[in-house]
Amino acid sequence: MSNRTRTTAEAAPHSWDLEHWPTAVYPHTTGRARYVLRAHRDELLAAGVITRVGRELVVLGARYTRWLESRSTEVPDFAIAANRQATADTAV
Repeated sequence: MSNRTRTTAEAAPHSWDLEHWPTAVYPHTTGRARYVLRAHRDELLAAGVITRVGRELVVLGARYTRWLESRSTEVPDFAIAANRQATADTAV
């Protein structure tokens, strides 16, 4: 079964403004959401995830979900200590 047809999480709301970030949607808080939008601004704009209505930034839920899913290809290359194989000279 492909990742596109498998539902793995609750669907995001249709849209929301930055000040009222849904707690069920990553990154769960407005403060952290501001960071994600600032850090990935160009990618989010290119994907059509954020728009402006008057003075408010609005996140389009379906596009945000697709953008999050597109980032899943980066997980296998994510190196943390727990993922590294121990060698004889680093074993304690």
